[in-house]
Amino acid sequence: MRFIIYGAGGIGCVIGGHLFRQGFEVALVGNAQNMDAINARGLKLVTGDASYMLKIPAFKTAGELLPFRDDDAVLLCAKSQHTVKCLGQLKNAGAPRSLPIFCVQNSIVNEALATRAFDRVYGVMIMIPAIFMTPGEVINPIVRRNGVIEIGRYPRGADDLCHPIADALRRAGFFVNVNDAVMMSKAAKCLLNLGNAFDAISDDKGDGRAFMQAVREEAMQVWRAAGIEWEEREQFQKRVRSEYGERRVPAGFENLEKRSSSWQSLARGTGNIEAEQLNGDVVMLGKSLGIETPYNQLLWRLADEMAARGEKPGKYSVDELTEMVRR
Repeated sequence: MRFIIYGAGGIGCVIGGHLFRQGFEVALVGNAQNMDAINARGLKLVTGDASYMLKIPAFKTAGELLPFRDDDAVLLCAKSQHTVKCLGQLKNAGAPRSLPIFCVQNSIVNEALATRAFDRVYGVMIMIPAIFMTPGEVINPIVRRNGVIEIGRYPRGADDLCHPIADALRRAGFFVNVNDAVMMSKAAKCLLNLGNAFDAISDDKGDGRAFMQAVREEAMQVWRAAGIEWEEREQFQKRVRSEYGERRVPAGFENLEKRSSSWQSLARGTGNIEAEQLNGDVVMLGKSLGIETPYNQLLWRLADEMAARGEKPGKYSVDELTEMVRR
């Protein structure tokens, strides 16, 4: 089997690196700066107790993967704002509809988009710590297990491909479940990820517990009205944490250990952020249902504005955000 890690940033390089370490065939596809660094020096994968230099084949375009093979599996690890672009690149390069697409992403919007172009689509829930601040280098600050992964067919169920993929990821050091209701698991994770924009905007300037409670209550109100199911957050967190590895941050990265991928996007100045596919999805569903979602709308707007302007994390405090919602 060839694992095509499409959108190889933080999560993609962590998963691809650990698969490669165990002898699996891996191809990374990602932005030019990161792929150039990996081709020049190899991928530096730093864990809680070791560091590896991995000479993984790295490509900038889907066309460089040709010919597509019957044993290919795409792990789509791109940020959700890039999903449509990535799917189009694969199709325009000649990928068949039968190519299996595993949406290894935050949010619950990607799988439905993928079914427009591909027939075999899978949801993948991930709880994997990843720090990606420098091209060609990722940090997976954990020991014992590299993270938790759940896999299932979209929209529900499992098939014969789920199990060999799960077995490969187990060999790569992850705790992996095949979950018939993986989208409920992803929705529970999505409730947590609604705080990514908040983390980026506020940089922990103030006590944000009440603010984030309001953000998540808006989402749950909208999802109930829309008929979207999710695993109860407390049950999900208890179940996943029981299989999580031990956090151990390498020296020099302590200040980044709990920073979300959205915080990292602002800090790196990528010019884009995932807020539309997380908070924005709640807002747009709410509008179609006549439900107001001011907390999520504010996070979406400010995160997009800060990313577009190249602003760094921490522009607004919790008190400032709360006052903006009230106004």
